[in-house]
Amino acid sequence: MAVSSRYNILVPTDLSEVANYSIDHATEIARIFHHKIVLLHVVGKNVLGTPKEKEIADKLKEHVKHIQERAPLEVRYLIEEGSIFTTISEVAARIQAEFIILGIHGRKGVQHLMGSYAYKVVCSANVPVMVVKNTPHHVGYKNIVLPIDFMQESTQKILKAVKFANYFGAKIRIFGFLGTRNKAIIFQKEALLKKVKDTFADLGVDVTTDLCVDPNRDWAEALMTFADQLDADLILIVAEKGSEIPDIFLANSTEKIIDKADVPVLTVVPSPEENDQENETVLALRSFIDPMGVTGKKQI
Repeated sequence: MAVSSRYNILVPTDLSEVANYSIDHATEIARIFHHKIVLLHVVGKNVLGTPKEKEIADKLKEHVKHIQERAPLEVRYLIEEGSIFTTISEVAARIQAEFIILGIHGRKGVQHLMGSYAYKVVCSANVPVMVVKNTPHHVGYKNIVLPIDFMQESTQKILKAVKFANYFGAKIRIFGFLGTRNKAIIFQKEALLKKVKDTFADLGVDVTTDLCVDPNRDWAEALMTFADQLDADLILIVAEKGSEIPDIFLANSTEKIIDKADVPVLTVVPSPEENDQENETVLALRSFIDPMGVTGKKQI
């Protein structure tokens, strides 16, 4: 089936109940922004061309029918042979998906492993990936938590996050973390966060900033608590594409957030082309340094 559109939302599904959560999110987003939905089911070898494929296709057709009963959307499905860790990203590239919405299992028993699987999918994708565990509890995504650092390498990534938040017409709740109670450092970081807020205000972005100071707390746990307290719709993590897909924090922390957060998590990877278009604004942000102290890279 030929499917190609910059407005495609790719929804991998294993036809389980938890996969329906991703379909629910995709339906809400597609309804609001008039996007198309492409359902993807990945099978192993010796399935295509068998009665099993027809059984899968029938189930996918039922999902298509159910979505279209909820909203007048264009919905299609694909059945592809391969591994979820490579096939999802390959299909996303082929259909020019705008982003992927992935439903994963909870945190008990064998299902706990699904968080790690989701992280591998995130790492292999070249487009934003939203990971969800529940049905949408709001209409749209109006309250987005953005954990950031202020390394020179991260300034362009912050701007990508802002662009995606504007896509949803959302308020950005910037989250900073410090593992020290040194008053001078706290004062410096608060001043930097104020500068972030002022810079984004100049861009017409609705932003708040919060700095959590707790030497005895894990920053990922603090982030998830912060998101829960705000009743956030989304945690947005901006990642840096590389051979090991490191992000602006620690890879195991990102995996932990994907695995444990009840709030949907969206991971965004900026493209070089977008970065080149934003040089002037990037220059305005390059005086920032890392307020969280969680990376070992050279600071500005």
